[in-house]
Amino acid sequence: MREYVEEKGGFKMDISMKTGAEKLPFRILEPPDEAVLFMQQHIGKRNKPIVAKGEKVKTGQKIGDEEGHITAPIHSPITGVVTVIEEVHHPVLDTPEIAVFIRKEGDEEVLPLPAANLEKRSDIITLVREAGIVGLGGAGFPTHVKLASEGVRTFVVNAKEGDPNIVCDVRLMIEEPENIVEGIKLMAKAMNAERTVFATRTQEGELPALEELMEEEGIEVKRVHPSYSVGYGRLLVNKILGVEIPSNKHTTDLGIVVNNVSTAHAVYKAAYLNEPLISRGLSFYSEAKGIENLWFYAGSTIQEILTQLGIDYKGFDRMVISSLMMGRAVSSPKTPLLKYSTGLTALTPKYPAPYLEQLPCIRCGYCDNVCPVSIYPSLILKAEKRGNVDALKRLSVEDCIECGLCSYVCPSHIRLTKHLWGGKRLVKNSLSVKDQQLSRLPSRV
Repeated sequence: MREYVEEKGGFKMDISMKTGAEKLPFRILEPPDEAVLFMQQHIGKRNKPIVAKGEKVKTGQKIGDEEGHITAPIHSPITGVVTVIEEVHHPVLDTPEIAVFIRKEGDEEVLPLPAANLEKRSDIITLVREAGIVGLGGAGFPTHVKLASEGVRTFVVNAKEGDPNIVCDVRLMIEEPENIVEGIKLMAKAMNAERTVFATRTQEGELPALEELMEEEGIEVKRVHPSYSVGYGRLLVNKILGVEIPSNKHTTDLGIVVNNVSTAHAVYKAAYLNEPLISRGLSFYSEAKGIENLWFYAGSTIQEILTQLGIDYKGFDRMVISSLMMGRAVSSPKTPLLKYSTGLTALTPKYPAPYLEQLPCIRCGYCDNVCPVSIYPSLILKAEKRGNVDALKRLSVEDCIECGLCSYVCPSHIRLTKHLWGGKRLVKNSLSVKDQQLSRLPSRV
């Protein structure tokens, strides 16, 4: 029996591939024999390698970092030797990025995080930063930056997990309820949050252990009707709190911070196990094997994961990393996964790429009707093709959340999301040029 969630405009999305998968325990994978670790695994300033070729490193050792507020360091998931430092194609940014290759060697030596004073706000924030924790819902925004927000009234824990191929968050809530709650409490303490709200698509009684702990700790549970796009922070806040975030504002501007439930678990591990973010849960799907929940180490390649699962990687012509709707497809099995990768879907040639043969727009309006943030992808498509920055600004292209729904419903198989990305880049680049021009103006005496 198929299961659907309904989106804006009455569009229904099939989520059958993950139905019931929350009952499957995590399969713990082994650390990779070789880890390939991008220096860019967060939103913000690029890291620089702080190790050199030939250097020995320990498990948990920091190998990449950079100065600045919006940064998050990278740590080694294995004990070994740095063999290569070079540019590799990044599966999310779609650009060449510096990566550090580490080959496992010798007995494992662990370098734990230094103990922190968990009663002191600044120490908690520093710990989270040094642990390299980023948003694990897929965005990768450095968590310590959110924890450092001032004037936080409401902390929203996002356990919505709306993607059609991802169920690892729900499974984590079943397996680690106590640790998740401890992480949530610590994050709320760091922000001095007045109120904590836990947003979930699960039904009452589905997670009894977690629900009992939430009640004991005074954490409000808000149940959200199953859907895909409402998992986005702004839309979730509007749904559960009735607060609309203006397009030129962030949730933090209104005293609200949103963080993913797996992020809370990572904070727990950093605080109480002294472990940086080097591993996490992931949902894997292939037609032959179905869906299963894996616990993998960041820097593991797709080939490494498939080999550990006993699957011949040669049977697939492309793999989608993270969300089927928002993720990027790659063809190389040597592509490494990131510390915020949430899913992996392996596709055979039986499933052709949907946007290979794009037809002209027929002005059906499906993309405009389904857009969860009420912008007009059909008009943005035309403006982006013309390079019309003024039109893109008027059409609020910067409000696009890159959910992929416009591309998914298009009967002409136009990859509209790509043009919305392009439109956002055009606007961003125009602002950068304007800033540069203004910086060259003589200052007033």
